[in-house]
Amino acid sequence: MENSLRANPLDIREQYEKQLKDLQEAYGEAMLELRARKKYQALLDV
Repeated sequence: MENSLRANPLDIREQYEKQLKDLQEAYGEAMLELRARKKYQALLDV
């Protein structure tokens, strides 16, 4: 039973890598949105 409670390092690494990938994708989307908003605002200011 004790062995079943221990975390498998590979599982933890996979979870970490998936979370990192998800965060990188979210960051990229946020940066694209920010650039689009800045361009849109620049067009409105002209």
